Parts: sequence; structure tokens; C-alpha cells
Amino acid sequence: MTFSSTEEPRIDPAAADQRAGELHRRGSGLDLGDMLRILSERRYIIAGVAVVGLLLGIAASLVMTPMYRATALLELNSPASQVLDEASGSPVGQSVDGQELLATQLGLLRSNSLARRVVQDLNLVSRPDFGGSEGSRQQRTDRAVKVLQNNTLVEGVRGSLLMKVSEVSPDPALAARIANALAQGFIASSLERRYDSSSYARDFLRTQLGTTKAALEDSERQLNAYAIQSGIFRAPAQVANGVAVEGASISANNLTALNQALNDARVRRITAEQAWRSGAGQTNAAQGTVTAGMREQRALLKAEYDDKAKLFKDDYPEMRQLASRIGALDRSIAAEAGATVGGRRSDLQAEFRAAQQAETAIAAQVGSLKGEVQDERSRSIQYNILQREVDTNRALYDALLQRYKEIGVAGGIGQSNISLVDEAKAPQVPYRPVLPLNAGIGLLGGLALGMLLAAVAHLMFDNIVTPADVRGKLGLPVLGVVPTEAHGRPLFEALDDRKSDVSEAYYSVRTALRFADPAGAPRSLLVTSSRPGEGKSTSAYAVASSFARTGTRVLLVDADLRKPTFVSQQSEGKGLAWLLGSEEPLAQYVEATKTENLSLLPVGRYHGSAAELLGSTRLNRIVEEASRDYDLVVLDGPPVLGLADAPLLGALAEKTIVVVESREARTGAVNEMVRRLQSSGSRIVGVILTKMRRDGAGYGYNYYSYSYGSEGTGGKVSSTSGRTININAGDGDAGGSSQA
Repeated sequence: MTFSSTEEPRIDPAAADQRAGELHRRGSGLDLGDMLRILSERRYIIAGVAVVGLLLGIAASLVMTPMYRATALLELNSPASQVLDEASGSPVGQSVDGQELLATQLGLLRSNSLARRVVQDLNLVSRPDFGGSEGSRQQRTDRAVKVLQNNTLVEGVRGSLLMKVSEVSPDPALAARIANALAQGFIASSLERRYDSSSYARDFLRTQLGTTKAALEDSERQLNAYAIQSGIFRAPAQVANGVAVEGASISANNLTALNQALNDARVRRITAEQAWRSGAGQTNAAQGTVTAGMREQRALLKAEYDDKAKLFKDDYPEMRQLASRIGALDRSIAAEAGATVGGRRSDLQAEFRAAQQAETAIAAQVGSLKGEVQDERSRSIQYNILQREVDTNRALYDALLQRYKEIGVAGGIGQSNISLVDEAKAPQVPYRPVLPLNAGIGLLGGLALGMLLAAVAHLMFDNIVTPADVRGKLGLPVLGVVPTEAHGRPLFEALDDRKSDVSEAYYSVRTALRFADPAGAPRSLLVTSSRPGEGKSTSAYAVASSFARTGTRVLLVDADLRKPTFVSQQSEGKGLAWLLGSEEPLAQYVEATKTENLSLLPVGRYHGSAAELLGSTRLNRIVEEASRDYDLVVLDGPPVLGLADAPLLGALAEKTIVVVESREARTGAVNEMVRRLQSSGSRIVGVILTKMRRDGAGYGYNYYSYSYGSEGTGGKVSSTSGRTININAGDGDAGGSSQA
């Protein structure tokens, strides 16, 4: 690899920010698996808080005062009061919605007036648990009412018109007394409200009746005075078909009678005139008409005489009297027949004249009376006005009187629409506390609070824990997962044991690197981390030694100038730092290690700034020269932190490996590290997840300081834990272990 300058490769900042944003979005989402993992990781917190909630629920149940609840059952009946239909007189029920009526009654059961009534009836003011012992009687009464209302439960039975009145109290007998007092007081107050309502209506109607009666009497007096003054006299009113009809006046009655008499006189006059003008034929007819009555009477007397002759003799006094009467009738008939023949015509003429005179006289009277009636009608206008006022007042008075009687009957019934179904009995079992319920509530509350605390802890400590976190939160492949050492050995001893879990983990890293790119394993490789203590140096050595054991010529370069890790065997203290400031060949400062095919380029002593040394053009040529001489160059770089060292090295290396400590690496910090490396042109091949706990749960928070000296040291170089790593061939054994 060749590089033309020491400047960082130019890339598009917008593209880098976009990649970082994608990583952040990928890491911010939580699926069901993540949630289950979080709950599993924080299971001790959740279980602890749940147990505390359970214990608190049990403790609360044990220390709470037992409360008893007594319940009385009431029934709401249909309204007992009814009104009468005016036409038929039959009772008509009032249409009231049952549920609305039930809601109204439940509201009345919760009323302050009912509670105050029960407080007074049971003298609850004198009880310290209700009225207290301080303040005036009114104040203690108000307190007792509030306590009673707070301990009273009123509810309706679904789908019925039943109501439950319950009272809660530490004393079961007192709870039953109060519940029964509430039920009985409610029934009594219902009756009182009905009586008060009808009493008010009666008083109101009584007042209205007095007013209407006075108005009726006054209107009648005015009508009577006007009738006397105007001379209008009428017949008494008559009732026809249930309706009172005003009688006609005397003048109108007289006019009616005279009109009838005039009609009769006119008929008689016409009849007499026709009889007079008809002549003799009419005379004979008149004669027969005159004697017809006497002949009929004679026939009756003759029949009576013949009938009695069967019993009496002719000289019997009654028989002689009948014979005398029959003879007299015979003489009268004969005399009338003789007179009629001679003077019947003159008699008919006289009858005609008399009928004509009677008709004229009656017609004159009718004309005179018509004038009087017309004058009376003009005077009757005011009379009719007064009469209508009298009728109106009378109708109003009659209606009020009828309604007054109906209310009086309804108000005297005295029946309430509330009835007591079941009286309250003193309970034997406490209503609360319920130990299982409180324990369950405490347990559920503890679980909920524990899960909330787990979520808060996850948000506050959003760490990389599992390979799934690496793929999901960072969007990077996992090259290998390095577990913690099971036997407590130093990590370098575990690496020397090729059958250990740690060695096997780094073998998988080597395999992953071989297949990470179609061209095979990279020629130069940077190993870095977000912070010190994550196992960066150990991973660099493990990867280098793993490749070396396969026959690959590997050069391990300690590129952490600020905090060197590997031990140098050169007495002059020359290494990478010396090469960066000189043009000497690389081979003079490379040291052999105890691992075959693995060489080391230590840091060595140096003066000046680490960033300036790493930013020189000499570093490019050193890496290029090492890539020519070795199959693989592993750069043990410093942590990224806020420095420019690791991004400079990442731009030179062909690939970059990021080491992340499980449970300790924060997602945000690692994402920021990845963003910085990618912005500098580093090509991240994957992540090595170190210190993976075998139990899969719990966190350990061990942060290590990372101090920077201004001058390197020769010989042994301090690691982050104060120890060094000696991998030289002459030492024969590892002098320390990699600090994770």
C-alpha cells in the first residue's frame, strides 16, 4: 500500500453523517426479543421490586384496621299517586322512565340532608370517630356528615329497580345500624316530600279558590245590578246535553208566544173566510158538524141505557134519568137542525169578521213587541259581556275545586314508592383488607415498577451486551465472541492453552477474517476500541498469534504511543517512535517473540507529540515496508476516545477491527467511535465482543483510567492496569496478561 500524503483521506461528511444516523436508528429500535432480553438481564431488579411490593401488600393488610360492610336492599315501585281523567273519571297513570327515576332516587340517597338526618337520629355527633371532640356542635355535625357520606356506598342493581345502601365501619353492629337508618330515613323523607308537595298544592289551590270565588261573586253582582238597571229579565238557564244554555228574556218569550198566536189567528181567519164563501153546501156541512157532537153523546147514553136495562127495570131511578137525558138530546138535535138551516150563513159571516179582527189586533201587538225586543238586544251587549265573565269565573272555580278535592284524596293516601326488601345485618367477615387481593396488587405493582425500573436502567445504561446488540445497534458483523476466563487464569495463559474457550474464540475471529473479503485476509489490520480496558491489546496479540500458528508471517506493531503495552528487549529503547523520526530500515527494530512466525515492533522511547509522529509521512512508508516483508501487519492502536490517533491509523490500515466489551460499552459511545473511524476512511471489517459473561445476565461496571504521559519508556511498557505484556522469545513466558 502506498500513500501520497499524511492528510486524512477526503470523504463526504454528509454521507458519513447519513451512515451514522442509520446506525443510530438501527440501534434505537426494540423488538420483542430485545424486550425479553432486557427483562432477563434485569430480572433481579424486577424480582426484587416485585417481592418488595408483595411484602408491602401483605404488611399493609396486616396493619390495616378491619372494616365491615353492612348492606340494606330497597325496591323502587311505580308512583302511587294518580290523577283522574276529566271526561271518564278513570285513573290515569303517570308515565315516568324507570332508569331516570332510579338515578334520581340514588342521588337522593347520597344527599346531604339524608346523611344529616341519620346523624341526628343516631346521635353520631357524640362519637369521636364521627364528630370528633373539638369545635361547636354545628362543626362536629358537619364532620360527622362528611364521615358518614365517605363511608356510604349507594348503587343500583343492574337490570332492575333495586337499590343497595351499604355502610362501612370498624364496628359491624354500627355499620348495620347506620345502613338501616339510611334506608328507613330515606323512606320517611320520601313520604314527607310527598306530603309536603300535596300540602303546598292544597294551600296554593285554596288561595286560588278564594280569589276565584271572590271574582265570581263580584261578576255575578255586577251582572245582576246591570240586569235590574236595564230591565233585562231572562228565564233561568237550562242544561242541554251537559251544556248550560242561558234562558231567553221575557220580551223574547212574549214575542215568541205572540208570533205563535198570530199564526193561529191567521189560520182561523182563513178557515172562516173559506167557510163563509163556500155557500149552502158548507151550511149543511156546518149543520152536520154542529149536531155531530150531540148525536155522538146520544149514542153513548143509549148504549149505556141498553146495557143497564139488562139489570134494572125502566122505573129504576137511574134508568129514568138516562131516558130523560136521551129525550132532551133528541129535542136539542131537532131544534138545532131547524135553526141552522135558516141562519147558518149569517153565522159563518160573523165568525169570519171576528177572526179577521183578532188577527189584526194580534199583529199590532207583535209589531209593538218587536220594537221592545230590538231595544232590549242593544242593551244586552254589556249584559252578555258580564254574563261571559260570570261563566268564565264559574268554570275556573269549578275546575280548581275539582283539582283541590283530587289532591286532597291523593295526599291522604300516605303510601311511599320506596319499600325495604332486606334489612342490613351485622357482617361477620371484614370487608377489607383482603389479604390475597392486597398481596396480588402489591405483587403486580412491584412487577410493573420493576419493569419500569428495568426500562429506565436500559435507557440510562444502553450498553452492548450480546452479538445481537452489535448487529442491531451498530449494524456491524460480529467476528467473534470472547468469553470470560472460567478458571480465573490470566488471559495470556488461557491464550497459550489452545483448547481453552478464549483460544477457540480467537480461532473463530481468524476464520471470520479470512472470509470477510473475497480477496482473503487483509494485509494490514488495525485493532482499536472506544475506551481503554476492553481487551484491545490482548485481541491484537491473539489475532496475530492465531495467524502466526498457521504459518503466516505476522508483525505485531504496538502503535499506542501514549500508553504502550508490549515489553521491548532492546536496551536502546528504539522502536516505532524512533522509526517515525528516522529513515532507518524497519528490520533493525523488529523483535522476535516466543511464538513462531510472530514478530513485534514495540513503541520505544520518544519525545514530542504522539499525534505529530503518527501524522508524519514516515508512518505510511513503515506500514508499506512491513506489508512487503510480512503476510499480515497487526496494528495495536490506541482507543479512539476523543483523539486523532486511531482514525489516522485506520486510514492507513487495509481493515479495522473494533473491540467492544460486553455490558460495559455504551451504545452511543461505540456508535460515535464507528462514525469517527468511518469519517476518516477506516474500513471496519467487524467487531470482537469481549468479556462475554457465561450466565448471560447481570452487569459489571469497572471503568479504568487512561492517562497519557509526554514521554515513552524503554524496556517494559505499562499497560492500562499497571502491568506489561512480555511476548519476547528470550523471556520464555508471558510476563503478564492483557488488560481488558
